[in-house]
Amino acid sequence: MQRITRIVKKTIVNMAKRSAVVEANTTCPCINFQPKEPQSVKKLRKF
Repeated sequence: MQRITRIVKKTIVNMAKRSAVVEANTTCPCINFQPKEPQSVKKLRKF
């Protein structure tokens, strides 16, 4: 059971990191609303 829990935790962490990378490299689709990004997410930018 602990092995499954460990695998699920790693999967969730990886998904969150990939989502943060995608969000760091895209803009908000709304014209007037662009929330400030944390510094840790800004470091993930590719440009």
